[in-house]
Amino acid sequence: MRLFISTKKGFSLLEMIVVMLLVGIMAALAGVGYVQVVRGMLFTKMNAATIQKGEITITKLVKEFNNINISSIDPGTTNATSITFISVKDIGPSSHTVALSGDMVLFDGDILTDQVSDFSLKYYDNFDSTSETTCGTTWQSSRRIIEITLKLKGADDVISEFKARVKPRNS
Repeated sequence: MRLFISTKKGFSLLEMIVVMLLVGIMAALAGVGYVQVVRGMLFTKMNAATIQKGEITITKLVKEFNNINISSIDPGTTNATSITFISVKDIGPSSHTVALSGDMVLFDGDILTDQVSDFSLKYYDNFDSTSETTCGTTWQSSRRIIEITLKLKGADDVISEFKARVKPRNS
């Protein structure tokens, strides 16, 4: 009996094809995973910008509404998406208007924020009011609290909601 030992070195063509197929499959899976990571990162970045925009807008509105001279609010021009008022910090009798226009909230005609899917104002008699009898979408002399609701559309049409209740200082 003779023992035959192969002295050829290297890989056969079949082994090379199998290795190439395995490397290709792993590269395709890694590419799909990488694309998902990038999409998630962009989604997070865009929604973080939307949240920051909403927080800045609510903060600005709360600050302005804190300074409202409530006797200057005209019930005829105030509704669920608009309010016109005079601020106690103003030297002259200039009025300010906050209003929804399309998908933007405007403050004195300037864009305060965009990508708005909903903006509403409700007016309450007191801070703890939740019932419809002490709430309205128009201003009345008995009202002392303004509730702001702002909904912004972010990445993939995700809606971020911001809400605040404000009691003007001189009410």
